[in-house]
Amino acid sequence: MAPLKVLMVEDSAADAELLLRELRRLDRPIEHLRVHSEDMLQDALERFVPDVVLSDYSMPGFGGSDALEIVIKRAPGTPFVFVSGTIGEERAIEALQRGAWDYVLKENLRRLPMAIERALRMAAERAERTAIQRALHESEERFRGIVESSQDWIWEVDAELRVSYSNPAVADILGYEPDELHGRVVYELIDPADHVEVAIRLPVISRDAQGWRRWRLRGRHRNGHRRGRESTGRPLIEGDRLRGFRGICHDVTERLRQEAHIHRLARIHAVLSAVGNMALRAADRDELLVAACRIAVEQGGFTAAGIGVREGDALRVARTYGDPGLIAAVAPDQPMPLAGGSYDEHPSLRAFNEVRVVSVPDYADGDIAGVPRGLRETMLERGVRSQISLPLGNPPWGLLALYSDAMRVYDEEEVALLRRLADELDYAVDFLARGERLQYLAYHNPTTGLPNRAAFQQRVGRLLEHGDVAVVALVVLGFGRIGGVRGRDFANSLLVALGEELQGLRGGIHVAHPEADTFLLTFATHDDAENECHWLEARLDEFTRHSLLVHGERVHVGLRAGMAVGPGHGSEPDALERNALAALADAVARHGLLRCYSAELSQNTARRIALERDLRQAIDGEQFVLHFQPKFDAASGRLAGAEALLRWNHPGEGLISPAEFVPVLEETGLLVGVGRWVLREAIATVQAWRDRCPGMRVAVNVSARELRHADFLDACRELLAPFEGEAPIDIEITEGVIIEDVEQSRCLLQALRAFGCRVAIDDFGTGYSSLNYLVRLPVDTLKIDRSFVAMLEQSPETVTLVTNTIGLAHALGLDVVAEGVETEAQANLLRGLGCELLQGFLLGRPLPAETFAERFLTA
Repeated sequence: MAPLKVLMVEDSAADAELLLRELRRLDRPIEHLRVHSEDMLQDALERFVPDVVLSDYSMPGFGGSDALEIVIKRAPGTPFVFVSGTIGEERAIEALQRGAWDYVLKENLRRLPMAIERALRMAAERAERTAIQRALHESEERFRGIVESSQDWIWEVDAELRVSYSNPAVADILGYEPDELHGRVVYELIDPADHVEVAIRLPVISRDAQGWRRWRLRGRHRNGHRRGRESTGRPLIEGDRLRGFRGICHDVTERLRQEAHIHRLARIHAVLSAVGNMALRAADRDELLVAACRIAVEQGGFTAAGIGVREGDALRVARTYGDPGLIAAVAPDQPMPLAGGSYDEHPSLRAFNEVRVVSVPDYADGDIAGVPRGLRETMLERGVRSQISLPLGNPPWGLLALYSDAMRVYDEEEVALLRRLADELDYAVDFLARGERLQYLAYHNPTTGLPNRAAFQQRVGRLLEHGDVAVVALVVLGFGRIGGVRGRDFANSLLVALGEELQGLRGGIHVAHPEADTFLLTFATHDDAENECHWLEARLDEFTRHSLLVHGERVHVGLRAGMAVGPGHGSEPDALERNALAALADAVARHGLLRCYSAELSQNTARRIALERDLRQAIDGEQFVLHFQPKFDAASGRLAGAEALLRWNHPGEGLISPAEFVPVLEETGLLVGVGRWVLREAIATVQAWRDRCPGMRVAVNVSARELRHADFLDACRELLAPFEGEAPIDIEITEGVIIEDVEQSRCLLQALRAFGCRVAIDDFGTGYSSLNYLVRLPVDTLKIDRSFVAMLEQSPETVTLVTNTIGLAHALGLDVVAEGVETEAQANLLRGLGCELLQGFLLGRPLPAETFAERFLTA
């Protein structure tokens, strides 16, 4: 237990000792200090800090009254007890009134311990009360500070709902000072639209003496504006009587605005999603536009929606949805002129013409700029309060207008979303247009607009259900060369003109255009296949004698055709087309105008299928070999090179003619891989030969498919890299390959020459010969076709032609090779005409590499 600190104000040491003796009866340690002057008392109060002060009343030079005053001032709350033999009852009462806690007469010191205990107990109680009062005061101050600094309206009303208290925040929330509201009925502060709700709910609250939480009501600000308020209240009960309510109310106007804003954004997002989904389901643009207007109203919360579409120089309202009265106001019966009409200032036309979003937040606002008074009055009469218009497309093809019967201000985020909606609509319309175009292209050729193969086969299938059907496959000769020389636009126009003419061959004919130079024809037949074939051949012969008008000039075209008649030549559209194409291939091979399908052609088809199968096995089975035919200098007779010729050593049939299997390689695409093998073998062979014959060169034929292949140059670069630009290979290509794309051919040939290859044009004179492309191409040699060489002895005209060809080549700095030389007379004539190199059976047949080396490369 802590010692009791006793401060004695006593001038007599003996009396002080008497006091201590009595104090020891308190049964607790005593710590004491005696003072007998004012200075000593002041110092003791600061340093000693007593629990109780015992003071004599009468002392020389320093009285007890002075000591009491000092203690009350310096240590308020410290018990002060007078111990004196001279204090009378009247002075004792006066001392107690001045602040003394008790007094004890020196004649009765036995009462001192009890007086001290009583004083200490009173001090503790007084300290506790002081602490409670201080805490209460602080709490009240704190509550008052919170209430007065709160931004929420803290209120109290009596049982009659009259305001009895308001904190200062009410000035911001309602526009009234607190004293202005005192005594006013709450109903005056609530929006009339919510009076019914309050009248229903409040009696229940009062009857049950229950509170409420987050009751959201609309209120009227002093300035007349509607504000959103949310309140929480609890009843004030006295006994069993309801005295009133106390609560807190805060302004939720901004929160409500944000919630409404979020709600509007969510609705626009829903519209965006629905329109996007509708774009995938709509069958056409009209269905999409109808759905877009409906979605904007039903999911977007607009009262009406309309979409206008440009028609010439006017905007026509194409689709609307929503309130009929609004629709009548916003959708004129006649198209609105885009300029120079009475609608120039119409928000929708401004949005369309200026390609920007135009909104009218409130038609009731007389100060709004850019809206004619007549339009504003009409809109308000029909119930249109606000509008926003968005152009569709850029440049716009249409316009989306959204209407509401309430004031509506659009912020940047809403406008951005509505722009997205307009963009979605524009994209969806374009998507549908492309879909319709794709649907059209699925059954039509994009160049001629004629039905394609799929549509053609459907037509043939329907015709087969009713009787015999003829199917004709027709090809335009030299179409690739025409396109290469005259350009793609000219060639496409030629196809259009040809398609139109073919449709006039006979009544009931259906013409299709499945690919570049090929047409398909079908018609019902009532005669046998042979007679139909004769009729068609006569008509095609007559057809080819007439020219087509293309880009203002007359053009003759050569045709080849094949025909099959079903069901005899096939009971399915695909079989009929396949057999007609087989007949066409035979007509091309035989240089005939028309070929009708037959059993023999069927056998040829079977032969071709077998060849294709065996050719695939030949690649893996290493059945291909190269034979080499020599070329000789026409003047000296010395060996000048060789041409590598592909041979197929069939395991069952022996050597098969290249004329039979090379076309199959080309058609199947196998020639690309085989061509790489030929080039690789030719390089290996000529490398071996160069040890015995320095400067030896070998020519390799390259087809169009090989030359156009994506990695042709890369493969050549890899194979020819070791020669460092001095490759011993000559590349031979035909005129037809070059004419297909002269510019691409020029680039490819230039690259080959950079590798060290020489370039020769094979079979010159048999195709679309042109000085124009010869001048442009990096070519080293012309090869005169064997057909001209064979006619040299019989035809003076051929001699003239060959003479001119050689002269042309020399004028361009080119060498000339004549192939197919079989007689001495031909060789002598060619030497005389200046031909540099000769090749043919007269000089040497194609031989295997070993035999060739033994015969021509021996020392």
